[in-house]
Amino acid sequence: MNQKLLEKILASPRLPSLPAIALEVIELVQQRDVNIKQIAHTIQHDPALSSKILKTVNSSFYGQAHSVGTISHALVVLGLNSVKTLALGFSLVGNLAQPSDDGFNHFLFWKRSLYGAVAARSLAKQVGLVQQEESFLGGLLQDMGLLAMLECIGDEYQFILNDVGADHAMLKQREQLAYDLDHAELGGILAEKWKLPPILANSIRYHDDPDSAPEDVLPAVRCVALGSIAADIFVNPDAAGEALERYYHLANEWFAMSQEQAEPLLNAIHTGTIEMKRLFDLPTGEFESSDVILSRANEALLNLSMLQQQQTAQLEAKNKELVAQAEIDPLTGVANRRKFNDYISSQFAHTQQTNEPVSILFMDVDHFKKFNDTYGHQTGDQVLSEVASLLEELTEAPGLVCRYGGEEFAIILPDTDRFTAAKQADKVRQSISEKTIISEDGQELHVTASIGVAAYDGTFFTKADQLIKAADQGVYAAKNAGRNAVRVFAPRVKPPAPKSTQVA
Repeated sequence: MNQKLLEKILASPRLPSLPAIALEVIELVQQRDVNIKQIAHTIQHDPALSSKILKTVNSSFYGQAHSVGTISHALVVLGLNSVKTLALGFSLVGNLAQPSDDGFNHFLFWKRSLYGAVAARSLAKQVGLVQQEESFLGGLLQDMGLLAMLECIGDEYQFILNDVGADHAMLKQREQLAYDLDHAELGGILAEKWKLPPILANSIRYHDDPDSAPEDVLPAVRCVALGSIAADIFVNPDAAGEALERYYHLANEWFAMSQEQAEPLLNAIHTGTIEMKRLFDLPTGEFESSDVILSRANEALLNLSMLQQQQTAQLEAKNKELVAQAEIDPLTGVANRRKFNDYISSQFAHTQQTNEPVSILFMDVDHFKKFNDTYGHQTGDQVLSEVASLLEELTEAPGLVCRYGGEEFAIILPDTDRFTAAKQADKVRQSISEKTIISEDGQELHVTASIGVAAYDGTFFTKADQLIKAADQGVYAAKNAGRNAVRVFAPRVKPPAPKSTQVA
């Protein structure tokens, strides 16, 4: 934290101060032996404050069945906490809500603050918290640190506000980067300096990061935080869809509220905010109807959902493409060695369980080094590509053609015994030898292949590597036989030991 800047702000004559009436109320409620008459008497010393409190208590926002005529009566009906919070709210807001010609959008600020306050109280009431009024005031004052920074830092801070717009998450990042101090932390410090109740100080300090709040005040702080998100639905059209999505998500995560429970609150929040705007007489500008606002937000949410689905589908397709690319030989377009290893391992394991045979054809293009030296590597690459294409033509699914490396190819044949695999191998050998390849310069080229065959039926081999090695041995045997040949690995099984005979 930038201690020097903090001390400068706290010592600034431009910093809003706590009104005398608010100080008196705070001091009184902290006394153990205070009584209702003393608090009522103190509040009544300020006729304007008393009038606002009584108007609020009797408003539709509180829904009292009977009219409340005195502060004492209000204290009895609502309780000490509610009246105290209202007194603090009206006196504090009166000092803070002084629009100046500084380029700052005070209308938007107080509109968002009011929506946040009403939303926080509505949420607190919905989830059964006793700190409903504290949640209201926490929502109303959550950004008072912003006003303090604006007053004390001036144009430099105004530039940051203009740059981030309504993005409060970005605002906090920019504040920390520029000043090593953010408005939420400053607001919490101011609340403590003014000796506001800890629940208010924590609601202000942690409204952008509620999960860092002390455990005993966490539900109330979460109400303020969620109220702030709900406020963005109403005052920030560009981010209304995202705000609505977060509102539903966090209402469920924090309070186990379904969308069906959270949605009706939005209309009540809008109605309550208009009522409280009249009572607090704040500079908020005009209000759109809730139908228009929520219809726009829901449309934005729908568009956002469709965009997210589209992005998810694109990401999945890209991931599949990347996986496929990781398993494909770029020169020939057939499976690479990685895919070969994965496939033979799975087929080997399958055979161990079912005894259904699996066979491997291993092959080398004969004299390929000499071929490359004679015709060049480009022609050599052409030959490998055409051989690979021929192998794919001759191999039916679920068989898999792979380039094992260099001029080596392999074919995995599931559910194929040794004898069937040998026939397929000879067909492949003959097709390769009969194929005419026309090079780019018009030459007719011919190649042959030496092929080794090995099969696994659940016996003899214990590992897939052994089966691969056996097929490779078949290739060497074919080469030793003069090339352009097929050789099948035949496991040598030891004959059973002769039975011993006893001589009588």
